[in-house]
Amino acid sequence: MISIVIPTLNEVSNISSTIEHTIRCASEPNNLAFIVVDAGSEDGTLASISNSMILKFSKPDFKLRKYKSLNYGLQKSAGDVVLFLDADTLLPAHFDASILKALEDKKVVGGAFEFSFQKPDWKLWLLTIVNRIRYRFGKIYYGDQAIFARKEVLDQLGGFPEEALMETAYLCKSLRKKGKLALMKPGIVTSPRRFNEHGFFKVAWFDLNMFIRFNLGLPVSSYANKYWGKNLN
Repeated sequence: MISIVIPTLNEVSNISSTIEHTIRCASEPNNLAFIVVDAGSEDGTLASISNSMILKFSKPDFKLRKYKSLNYGLQKSAGDVVLFLDADTLLPAHFDASILKALEDKKVVGGAFEFSFQKPDWKLWLLTIVNRIRYRFGKIYYGDQAIFARKEVLDQLGGFPEEALMETAYLCKSLRKKGKLALMKPGIVTSPRRFNEHGFFKVAWFDLNMFIRFNLGLPVSSYANKYWGKNLN
């Protein structure tokens, strides 16, 4: 079984379609278990999920601390593999079979999917190319790449570190100490809404600063309120 953890905050416009898309794309949909952890939505996100088989949890105290939602979902997961999926990210066809195939290599402890945007313009295409170079060399993947890992390894690590920003990047650093990370193709398609809503250059500059600080070993959590306060996803 693959447990799919989806952290949400005001995702009523995305959550149901993302879940339905994920089920349609699975080779074995009956082997998926969905866990939605909501950090206090005010738009009826949880109420909009009609599938009674999906576990739903409301945790308003997790607001602006995504790692808490991810760790809570991990605690509730029963699958051998846990996939962390953003509510505005669409997985490729047969993603589950691809993951299980990659994990046949015992040295592989997890991985993530190739990255692309929905309806990219030239700026987003350029950013996509830069991102692909970045994670191919650095093996550090971000949350919108649908990171997955063996549950036993995640449990050994204690889940996500208590970092209020770039929590998946820190997790990747820990996972790499346990084994190899696979890069899956075909990739995911994610929404560019952060860039559309707040301006491409403003968001790209902020993300670049966080990337530099992360790689220099400087703290980034102090920037979390600025980030999550403007981009509640």
